Amino acid sequence: MPNVGAELASVPFGKMIYDMASAIARSQIALDKASIQLVNVLANTTFDYVPDVTEVLLPNVKNVPGVMDSQGNQLTITGVKVESVVGDSFPLTLLQAGVNPTFYAFTNSTIEVKMSITSTQESSNTLSVGVSVQASADFLFASGSVSSHVNYTTSNKYSYSVTGSSSMSTTLAPVPPPKNMMPRFFLVNAIDPSKVSVSQS
Repeated sequence: MPNVGAELASVPFGKMIYDMASAIARSQIALDKASIQLVNVLANTTFDYVPDVTEVLLPNVKNVPGVMDSQGNQLTITGVKVESVVGDSFPLTLLQAGVNPTFYAFTNSTIEVKMSITSTQESSNTLSVGVSVQASADFLFASGSVSSHVNYTTSNKYSYSVTGSSSMSTTLAPVPPPKNMMPRFFLVNAIDPSKVSVSQS
């Protein structure tokens, strides 16, 4: 009869844990490399940044056709016309614009193994006994015979099955970029040379 304990002991838990840990480690290295490359791309990708747009409201006088005022003059209304003045653009990197790279980390890794072991055994025994008697008699003599038979049958049925399944799951969560990897930005306000100020972000 197979040993249930041996079946459980044969499950390669150690190898499953090692394979999952190795896969997570390799994936983490690949993700970190991709995020570091993204920092370089963001730091070297520029676009034309427009610092300000000024909207000027100007009067826009319009005549209303067919409408007269109380003095018989054609009615006029003062509408509004908007003129936009776009400031001079200058190149700005995506990092300066606040597009930060995303880093990821694996958390809550789980290995789940399920096994179902079924063992059944059936036994059946059958015993049958038969007796037959024959007798004869005549005028001087009497005779008889007795015979018996025994039938015995036995049967054993045994079945054993093992089914198993395993699943592995892990959670990939975004984390802030390492502080020392992100560049520092210094803003120098030189609009008024007599009041130059420097701020760091």
